[in-house]
Order: sequence, then structure tokens, then C-alpha cells
Amino acid sequence: MFLLYADASGTADQQDHSKHYVLLGLCVPEGHWFALNRLLQSLKTRYCQPGQDFELHAAEFCVSINEQTEIPDFDQLSRTDRRAKVQALRQQRIDAEKNSKKKKARIDKYRRTEQFIHLTRLERSRLLEDALDLVGANDRIRLFGEAIHKAHPAVASGQVDPVHQAFEQVTSRFDAYLQMIDHWKLKKSPRRKIDNGLIVLDKDYSTEAAIQDQFKRYRQHGHPWGQMRHVIDVPMFASSDLVCGLQLVDACAYAVRRYLDTQAVVGSHEERNFLRIFHRFDQDGQGNLHGLRHYVATGTCACLACQRRGHAPTRQVSMTPLGP
Repeated sequence: MFLLYADASGTADQQDHSKHYVLLGLCVPEGHWFALNRLLQSLKTRYCQPGQDFELHAAEFCVSINEQTEIPDFDQLSRTDRRAKVQALRQQRIDAEKNSKKKKARIDKYRRTEQFIHLTRLERSRLLEDALDLVGANDRIRLFGEAIHKAHPAVASGQVDPVHQAFEQVTSRFDAYLQMIDHWKLKKSPRRKIDNGLIVLDKDYSTEAAIQDQFKRYRQHGHPWGQMRHVIDVPMFASSDLVCGLQLVDACAYAVRRYLDTQAVVGSHEERNFLRIFHRFDQDGQGNLHGLRHYVATGTCACLACQRRGHAPTRQVSMTPLGP
């Protein structure tokens, strides 16, 4: 059994700040779950205060925490003192609000970053880098992703639903990967053990029903590229704070979206983070990239994924290696 942990970064809403909707799937053999969980817990230990834990959620720690900049010599304080001073400053501002509605709004805002206020901006950047390196260094992991540019004419006009298309692409590529493994085993023995796959998604009540219906149609009628042969049951929805794979794929999806949202600038911080995991996207023995597609108007993007797939304006493939 192979597990595919899937999570999105950005939204399908044309009005929000993100330029892309990115769905990523992180695939591991079921027996590797224990090692993956152990690696994530070891990473967290380096950034947690003793006796505490946090959910690795990039949107909550890859942001500015303004109170930190207002505290003198914040970087020089102990993590315990940093937390105490930020909490005290925040409480002052909560108390200063003139009505309960505004108090609640401020409390909700602070809650999103509460787990990370003891970490400096540099430490939070390193936390993301370490999470990406954990994935990049793990040869049991395969990534599958669809990044949809929301300004694409088909998306902007409503002809393409980003959530539907992204799930279709990631699911079909996962199934094709399992089919490829089966073909490889068949060459060795007709009595091979057949591997199946199970999809685990982060809970999202706004998309859960639609995805369940979409997957049911695949089971009954196949997807646009053929029958669903190896992905079994129905997608499982789980709370990301309890599932290590969902937390790691969240960091990967965020890194891909940031790389594309910032226009894939060569040598940028976003490109360096993207390169930490790029070689984990599924590819064949000839180095052809199958695991990641950037759905953008042809000839308008020179990101590494578009270069590898021959869609970049110059048709010149980057010399950046896809392998580790």
C-alpha cells in the first residue's frame, strides 16, 4: 500500500492575494510512515520549547510577526522570554479594543501565529528550509503536483475549476505511478504482489463533498486518461495536526506556490526553497518530468517545471539537475 498525503496552498478564489492554486501529493509506502513521523518529530524538537508541540503549517509561521520587531534585542532573548514578551504586548492590545467583536477578531488573528512567537524570523525561515530538506533527502518520497495560474484564460472565464482539475491531475498521476510499479514487477514475475494506493487529504469542508463525488465518478467511469486501477476506497479526510504527511506536504505546497507566485526569479530565496524538493517530483528513467505541471498559458512562463516540460518561452531547458 502506498499513501498519498495531499494538501493545497492558495485558494481557487480569484479575489484573494494568491496567484496560484497548488495541490500537492506526497507519496510514501505505508511501512515508511513510522520513519517519516519520527523524522518530523525530531525536526520539531529543535524548534519547540520543552514539553510543547506545534503543527507544521507554513501559512502560520512564514509570515511577519510585527510584535517581535517592537521588542528591543528580541533575537538575544531566550525563547521563553520572547514568548512572554510577545504575549504581554498582544494582551495589551486585546485589552485596548473597545468592543467584544474587535477583541475576538484580534484574538483570532493572534491565535494563528501563537505557536511560533518564540522563534525569530530567521529561525522560522530555517524551520521551512529544514522541513523541505527532510522531504528532499528522503528517497522513499515521490511528489505529485498541479499548480494552476488563476489568470489562465480558461480559469478566469470559469471553464476550468482549479479544485476539480488539480485533484484530477494529482490522482491520475498517482494511479499512473502505481501502474508503472506494477509493470516493473510484472517483468520480474507474473505472480507479483499488486500495490494499491490510498489518498489522505487535509480536512476542508468546502471541497470535501465535491471531491468525494469526483472520485466516485472515477471509480465508476474512469478519469480522462483511463480507468482508475490502483487507487482504492475513497479519499480520507484527516486533521493535519495529527498527520505527519499532511504537515510535510503543506510545507512543500507552500514552497511551490511561493516560487510561482513570485515569478520564479532565478537565484531567489523562493527558487532555492523550490530546488530543495524539485527532484522529488515523479520523473521517468529518462528524466522526463511527470509529477509536476504548471497550468499557465503556453510560452508565458520560464519556471523550472515549464522548462522541463518544454513549455518555456525559449524552449531552453535549465541546466539545473532534477536529480538529487
